[in-house]
Amino acid sequence: EMSLPHSAVECALAVPLMLAVILLTVIGNTLVILAVFTSRALRQAQNFLIVSLACADMAVGLLVQPLQVKTFLTDDVWLLPRFVCTVFTMSDIFFCTASILNLAAIAVDRYCAIKYPIMYANKRTTGTVLMMIGAAFGLSGAISFGPLLSWTGGGTMKNNTKQLCQLPGDGGYIVFSALGSFYLPAAVIAGLYISIYLALRRRLRRRAAASAVSKFSQVTAMPTPLAQRRPKKAIKEDEEEDNEADDDEDLSSQRLRPPPVELRADSASEAAESEAEPEAGSLAVVGGGSGLASACSHQQSLQVPPRRQPRLAVQLLAPGGHEPASAATSVQEHSRARQKISLSRERRALRTLGIIMGIFILCWLPFFLVYLAGAWGYAPEKRLFRLFVWLGYVNSALNPVIYTVFNADFRRAFARLLRLSAAADSSPDAVRCLPCQR
Repeated sequence: EMSLPHSAVECALAVPLMLAVILLTVIGNTLVILAVFTSRALRQAQNFLIVSLACADMAVGLLVQPLQVKTFLTDDVWLLPRFVCTVFTMSDIFFCTASILNLAAIAVDRYCAIKYPIMYANKRTTGTVLMMIGAAFGLSGAISFGPLLSWTGGGTMKNNTKQLCQLPGDGGYIVFSALGSFYLPAAVIAGLYISIYLALRRRLRRRAAASAVSKFSQVTAMPTPLAQRRPKKAIKEDEEEDNEADDDEDLSSQRLRPPPVELRADSASEAAESEAEPEAGSLAVVGGGSGLASACSHQQSLQVPPRRQPRLAVQLLAPGGHEPASAATSVQEHSRARQKISLSRERRALRTLGIIMGIFILCWLPFFLVYLAGAWGYAPEKRLFRLFVWLGYVNSALNPVIYTVFNADFRRAFARLLRLSAAADSSPDAVRCLPCQR
């Protein structure tokens, strides 16, 4: 049974929203592509995954969404040739699936960079990234060409005297495409991001504990006990992790960083504040209060980025210059400061991962729930189904924001492309990437 035509009020509300989604999708993803290819800092292998995602999302905005507006205005009646319907339905499945699989590829890339920073740093080449992109689009093609190769119902169909253009209705294909396009990739994305968060939490707590041991060793002028000494290999791994993995925790892209400058701090609380919000780099705050010695794990100083330069000073005391009680107190204060910083970073990481997963699930899960239910004969109300379809399309408009806005290099590139020189100059102090800005 055909539904009643849309009212003028419904069209006046829905069409502008649809056009706004199309405009945001095309403009946002175009900016991402131009930013990567016009900014030297962004022309890195891992950012090609962001470009691939932007290409898939932009194709959704250019090829799929406009025809969805047309079907809305004609109340699903298809007035174009049959082959156009076939191209439309295949493009809808192909590019939406490619967008989701590119999100999964980005999750795999970030997981490997954080879990195996030394090994993956050597293997993360342009060739490796292109293979991941090819796999994402290849699987998308296998799913979208299913109706032509082995399933029927991928084109137009007659309903009384009117011709409609709908997604394939075969139950087997619905299950196959729903699993391949959403449920399996979503499970991979969720599992990897949970693992990323747990890895970040372990690393932050390990570094906080190692810093407390180093501080105690320096304050008491005693060598670190053998049980607490870290082998040279572990120290070297942490050095390489600091250079490679800090920006990989960003979940958006890696950035070039300026060399740190050395400053000294005389307060654990002030040092903690300067460490909790820095733009990049690996800080090891080991300064204590009451003029206690402060030292990094590799230098007798506190490394901070050049733009964060608090005017603090400290006097390094000779071994044995503290009373034992004072030394123990300072170590406790330092340990509490490190734990506070670690918890703050964990909260930022969890918040960013929550944003990524929350928006992805919110946009796509409603559609795929009702779509999969169609394999067992469930037919949702037409307006509800159309709402869920466009909610999924909104994800293509939000992806450029989610995967780039937390990165200073992308913000500077966007500002330059939009000729916002003031924003480009101040962008390093704007929104920071929550899980990785250390």
